Amino acid sequence: MIQDADHIYPIPANLPAIAAAEKLLETGVNFQVQVLNAASRLQIESFDFLMRRYQQQVRLVGDLVGSAGSNDALDVIGDFVRVARIDYASEASNILMIGSKLASQAAHRMREEARTTLEDSAARTVA
Repeated sequence: MIQDADHIYPIPANLPAIAAAEKLLETGVNFQVQVLNAASRLQIESFDFLMRRYQQQVRLVGDLVGSAGSNDALDVIGDFVRVARIDYASEASNILMIGSKLASQAAHRMREEARTTLEDSAARTVA
């Protein structure tokens, strides 16, 4: 249906090109919604990670100040680096999982759209 401020104009059912264009636009909008959802998930995940790392760095400074009397600064830095490597690796894994889910959902949606388009074409050919 095409709508402006005052009227609603129905799309004629006997014009397959218009119906196909409407379906294509709807599919494009749905894909954009999926991309925006994935982008927001990535941003939220990245922000959480950066906040955790910032807190770890603040804790590192506190630990270094606290270790000044006992000369354990090398151990404190070593622990910090070890934890940071693990955090960065797990965060990279999380981001790759989000990307993988997005790709899987997009492929599934594309298969569904292709199947629906073929079924619609077949139904129009029969009719």
